Amino acid sequence: MMTKIDIRLKDEIGLINPNIYGHFIEHLGGVVYDGIWVGEDSEIPNIKGFRRELVEKLKEIKPSVIRWPGGCFAETYNWRDGIGPREQRPTTVNWWYMNDGKLETNQVGTHEFIEFCRLVNAEPYFAVNATTTTVLEARNWIEYCNMPQGTTTLAQEREKNGAPEPFNVKYWGLGNESWGGGGCMTPEDYCHIYRKYGIISKSVGPDLHFIACGPYEGIPEWTEKFFDKYNEMYTVGRVPPMFGYSLHYYVTNTGTMGSELEYTDTQWYEMMRIGLDMEPFIQSQYEMIRAAMPETSVGLIVDEWGVWHLQNGRHPLPGNYLFEQPSTMREAVLAALSLNIFNNHCNKVIMANVAQLVNCIHSLFLAKGSTCVATTTYYVFDMYKIHQNATSLKTEIDCKSVTFTIDGETHCIPSISCSASIKDGILAVTLANIAVDEDQEVTLNLYGGQYAGEGTIVVLSSSSHKNGNSFEDPYKVTPVEQFIAQTGSELTVTIPKASVVLVRLNVSYNDNLPAQQLSNELKRNS
Repeated sequence: MMTKIDIRLKDEIGLINPNIYGHFIEHLGGVVYDGIWVGEDSEIPNIKGFRRELVEKLKEIKPSVIRWPGGCFAETYNWRDGIGPREQRPTTVNWWYMNDGKLETNQVGTHEFIEFCRLVNAEPYFAVNATTTTVLEARNWIEYCNMPQGTTTLAQEREKNGAPEPFNVKYWGLGNESWGGGGCMTPEDYCHIYRKYGIISKSVGPDLHFIACGPYEGIPEWTEKFFDKYNEMYTVGRVPPMFGYSLHYYVTNTGTMGSELEYTDTQWYEMMRIGLDMEPFIQSQYEMIRAAMPETSVGLIVDEWGVWHLQNGRHPLPGNYLFEQPSTMREAVLAALSLNIFNNHCNKVIMANVAQLVNCIHSLFLAKGSTCVATTTYYVFDMYKIHQNATSLKTEIDCKSVTFTIDGETHCIPSISCSASIKDGILAVTLANIAVDEDQEVTLNLYGGQYAGEGTIVVLSSSSHKNGNSFEDPYKVTPVEQFIAQTGSELTVTIPKASVVLVRLNVSYNDNLPAQQLSNELKRNS
């Protein structure tokens, strides 16, 4: 059957926040050292110590916001270890020391991370240690970063360390995974921590966006209990403001989905099924928050997401870093359907941060020595950047389903994932063909307007869905772009199997619909 997708120009979901296309950097394995950071004295081309090739490629895809320094690392991080002359900074035990034996040199701290964000035009998002430090130290970090030049002793210390002007960091996550490595707290325990840290810290400045720690996909009930406790003080106006509520969603592979590079078609589909389950998770979490606080404007922040191959812990790549894993078209399609979900729920999701940027989990880059490779996921982000600050449109998909059986259970998933947006008269439609064995003819029906001339189709695909980019073959899988021209209200395109596709075309709104299109609209709405 031919897939049909209805796109309604006048049925708007909302504005797609650029922060949905955010990233995550943790002091873990090879993410920071030999990942983004090579040092100012390195023979590897760098900008102020940061790997030049990575900086330039990352800047091209418009990274909106970057979360740092964790992750779990944040829960034992003392921000003062990362300021002052680098040669005088202490060497400390990294959170992940028992996993890979690496110590933390603190060569990349607050000033360096801010510099990295400025190099790539991204906003910084700091994860605050709310487990092993005091409320005052957390508040002091905000003061150090944000108070105007010369106003306080901490502002003067920042100036002494090379930054007279404030950093103006506005995104502050109060704790990380407090249900696990961030303190093994109950929702009620953590709510007390959030209220205490937030209410004390808000005195430092007016433009602070506090983010509360929510659940991962395995404990959705955390949210209801957290907001029950939160509301005890909310009703009397004695709680800190909450900008966002953090969710973590990993497609965790413990072996049931094969390995990173070897898997069956059934294992492919199992990964896609779990990835698609993020949508009902987002929906249910949003509904819980609205039920608890009907008038709130709190948005969802999926600040860790991606495919995590946990069965190995360390893949035999040249870096041999903890949680380093290669990416194939499987990770690319999973990234695409995830971003489609965020776009389609942009009225709920205000930020998302893929884990992690380089050499770790679902990364955009692999780096070692002088070599830096863009993964298949990097190119997905490059294709999808057109959605940033665009208006998300409702779509209706009529496609075949894929049925598969694994571990004795039969599942059924759609074969196509899609999102659409419009900005300045340009329609962008991004599609992921989840089917591994069949190209699909897809007709894009436009309601409320007409295709108006020239555009492009960008296709990310490969001869095998097990292909990806590597140190040996860094450009094995890259997008191919072709020009198209179309008028009228229908466009049919071929979507290769196991691929990601961007269709970009000028459109015009049409209040006086042609008779046949008007008839079709009336039938569908009846």
